Amino acid sequence: MIDDEGVTTEQIDRQAPFGDRVLLVIDGASLQVVPLPGAGTLTIGRSQKCDVAIDSGSVSRHHANLLIGPEVEIEDVGSSNGTFVDGARLDTNQRVRLGIGIPFLVGGVTLMVQTRAGSRRETTPSASQLAALEQSASRIAVGKLSILVLGETGVGKERFAERIHEMSPRRAAAFVRINCAAISEPVLEAELFGNEATHKPGLIEHADGGTAFLNDVAELPTSLQVKLLRVLEDGAVRRIGSATPRPVDVRFIAATNKDLAAEVDAGRFRRDLYFRLAGASFTIPPLRSRKDEILPLAEQFVASAAGPLGRAFILSEDAKTYLMAHDWPGNIRELRNACERAVLLATGAMIERQHLSIEEPKRQPGRYRSPTTPPPGSMLSADMPSQVRATVAELEKQRILEALEKCAGNQTRAAELLGISRRTLINRLDEYGIARPRKRDE
Repeated sequence: MIDDEGVTTEQIDRQAPFGDRVLLVIDGASLQVVPLPGAGTLTIGRSQKCDVAIDSGSVSRHHANLLIGPEVEIEDVGSSNGTFVDGARLDTNQRVRLGIGIPFLVGGVTLMVQTRAGSRRETTPSASQLAALEQSASRIAVGKLSILVLGETGVGKERFAERIHEMSPRRAAAFVRINCAAISEPVLEAELFGNEATHKPGLIEHADGGTAFLNDVAELPTSLQVKLLRVLEDGAVRRIGSATPRPVDVRFIAATNKDLAAEVDAGRFRRDLYFRLAGASFTIPPLRSRKDEILPLAEQFVASAAGPLGRAFILSEDAKTYLMAHDWPGNIRELRNACERAVLLATGAMIERQHLSIEEPKRQPGRYRSPTTPPPGSMLSADMPSQVRATVAELEKQRILEALEKCAGNQTRAAELLGISRRTLINRLDEYGIARPRKRDE
């Protein structure tokens, strides 16, 4: 500890050997890594006399103690701005056990106990842009502030939202996904807010105590924007047909691939709701600007797809060159699809360049297309072995059915989700004998 003269009276033994844990101190863009001993007490504060000195106005001169043994505990020593674990402020001299990888706050600075192996990704100079964003998000995750996640289709906005939930005190509660574009307005209202007549709670109620993820929030109809704003302002939800508000404790994370500020200026999205949702904003960069992540992701997707087949694959140098050179307009989603397709097409243990990309067959005008010819834009190729063709066809058919289900039968939205044109989707429905859904939701 530090006495009134600023002298350290209780410190760790600096000659003690370091253990297998480190303390990460995340303050804005800066990251400090402090190796932890196997046992002892570290003083934390703004004073340079502290074992962990943090130059921040939100941190007291001697703010807290870190007590290290088989477990690690944090103790506030009467700080001005408090020490927070799982969103709760510690009483003076109260000790709380810290889990590995769980962020906590000292004043306005985020700290985290991590294993040495777990800290390598954060400390390496070539750490990815996404890892840097996650470090910033870990500070926001501790509170209840609403978050807006922006980025192109397929960049991983939903996974980023899940990571925020996992880093938050709400991680033990539900993470509820709400697709604002996939369901027609009357159905979406009941899904969101519930229905009193049927005693059915909505998705927002299901997220009570946890996180509600609003995907494609820019597509939310104006009338529902008003109702959502009321939930954010009142902390309560009203079911359809009920005038009685039901209190809810929900953290909202919204995502969109549109410029939401431009949508506000165009009058398509409420300005007050925008400011409520954008308490903190994160923009996920496209995969083409995250080149260092392409090959690790590709290897991960290949291994994941090959696992159920009981096989193992490696990427050829030519395949790696192609992966790095491609712009990936569909981002991570496109990369995953390419890798899964390559696993099905590769006949040996090596994935080659040709397995990653199948040229769309050119259809001559007026020529009849037999049922055995692949539809335009299909992943099928006429020279595939029949068994492989059947496997790939079943995979493609399943993806179409899943997309239609997610989009409540809306063919236009399903085509967008699949990354193909609506006409191509219709051709595939005919090819696979899938009944076309009604047009009422088009």
